[in-house]
Amino acid sequence: MYILSFSSYYSVMIIPEHIRGVIDGMDLHVLATASREGVPNVVYVRFLRVYDDERILIADNKFFKTASNLGENPRASFVVLDKKKGVSYQVKGTVEFHRSAGVFEETVEWVESLVDDPSITPKAAVLFGVEEIYCGADKIPEE
Repeated sequence: MYILSFSSYYSVMIIPEHIRGVIDGMDLHVLATASREGVPNVVYVRFLRVYDDERILIADNKFFKTASNLGENPRASFVVLDKKKGVSYQVKGTVEFHRSAGVFEETVEWVESLVDDPSITPKAAVLFGVEEIYCGADKIPEE
């Protein structure tokens, strides 16, 4: 598995404020990945939140095929539903894994603050650099 620097390889965007609220307001997210050969995988993710203006934090608690896919192909996408507006947003980007110190420790503390279940322990923190956001076929511009 490799780690890419967002700024070196991909152009990230600032996540619009209203979409940040939609992302943080959801209990479950649907995350899509694909292997190097293009074989898709879709999973539900409970621990996903806005990390900063350009990145999403995802806790890798039970990723198996997902982690394998992201190791081969760091591109991913997830979808969120804005119930107030009746629209969904597809968020596309590139990930990097953190397995010690810094953001990993923050992730462990965050997950432990939400659940009291020793079987739910992050194996990694996944930072998802947001590159594009779509509403249907329309690309959402940066604010």
